[in-house]
Amino acid sequence: MTDELLTAAKEMQEWLTTQRRTLHMVPELSLHEFKTSEHCANEIAKLGLKVTRLWGEGFIADLDAPNGTGRVAIRADMDALPIHELNDVSYRSKHDGVAHMCGHDTHMTVALGAAKLLTRYRDKLKRGVRFIFQPSEELPPGGARGLIEKGCLDGVDEVYGLHNNPEMEVGRIATCVGAMTAAADIFEIKLTGRGGHASRPQESLDPIPAGAELVGMLQTLVSRRVQPGKPAVVSVTKFHAGTTHNIIPDDANLMGTVRTYEEPIRALIIEEMERMVKAVASAHGLKHEFKYLRGYDSIVNHESGVAAVARAATAIVGAENVDTSFEPKTWGEDFSYYLQARPGAFFLLGSGNKSRGIHEPLHSARFNVDESCLPLGVAVMAKLAL
Repeated sequence: MTDELLTAAKEMQEWLTTQRRTLHMVPELSLHEFKTSEHCANEIAKLGLKVTRLWGEGFIADLDAPNGTGRVAIRADMDALPIHELNDVSYRSKHDGVAHMCGHDTHMTVALGAAKLLTRYRDKLKRGVRFIFQPSEELPPGGARGLIEKGCLDGVDEVYGLHNNPEMEVGRIATCVGAMTAAADIFEIKLTGRGGHASRPQESLDPIPAGAELVGMLQTLVSRRVQPGKPAVVSVTKFHAGTTHNIIPDDANLMGTVRTYEEPIRALIIEEMERMVKAVASAHGLKHEFKYLRGYDSIVNHESGVAAVARAATAIVGAENVDTSFEPKTWGEDFSYYLQARPGAFFLLGSGNKSRGIHEPLHSARFNVDESCLPLGVAVMAKLAL
């Protein structure tokens, strides 16, 4: 059966490639996945499955098992990124400044392929399958919560998702038990003083030195406040103040991200950041604003889900190509909320090929995938369902 699945998936290579490239050429940003969603829904409908729209452009479709009970869900995200693609390929993005540089076109194609393949094996299904096409993975608070609140997991026993990884060669699959991605948060800081002429700083309250001091303090937050061995990242990624060389500005604005794996560490960093901002502002006689947006929680894979992925992946690509001890990454992903509601797992599908020059990282303007990964993803997802 496994050989049959893999063979059938590989026979779909041309169709899968066409699907992926079609989606790649018309990328749409979060909450604007109109044509993307329509394309996926139309392809699902061609298979005889009913499309049920739930939240935004997100929808579900069920493949019932005539001789089985229960249901497993397969999720695909649909949105693209605000990046101008620099690849010189025939299927390059037609929307300047928007592109699938995270590979969600690959994820949708795998889900469509799994649906197409599993309809052939409907009579052999041990349980039903739900396909979840989700909008807005890239834009916090994400589309997962919206779909879950609207019932996308009602009647579902397990849920699985994947992400392509160009840093892994095609044919490799990776996952791990427990935390696999980080909680991805955003912070904004505003320091407000009193502007004036740069030649008479004593008449002003300059927010720039305070901002610079705060940047330095935040860089030591993890090394001096977080217990050694507990991973965390605090990065200031934006510092904006002033308009020209001879004016002290009224305010300085900082922005950045925090990545953690454990809720107590997350809470500690929020508390310490707020204390630091308040202290620095007070020392310089400034007013302050501190905003902290809790982004996606960490993906925490269930042991049973990882075991199921390992069995399915081993059957498709061989045990030597399956890594179940993958080192957690500091990426953010809202698949975390599905796993808070149901057992399951998230896994990575190798999409790189160094010999062909396909190795650019996710979110690069030159990101691409080796499309021979598509049937492998389809076969693994189908195997999970069967």
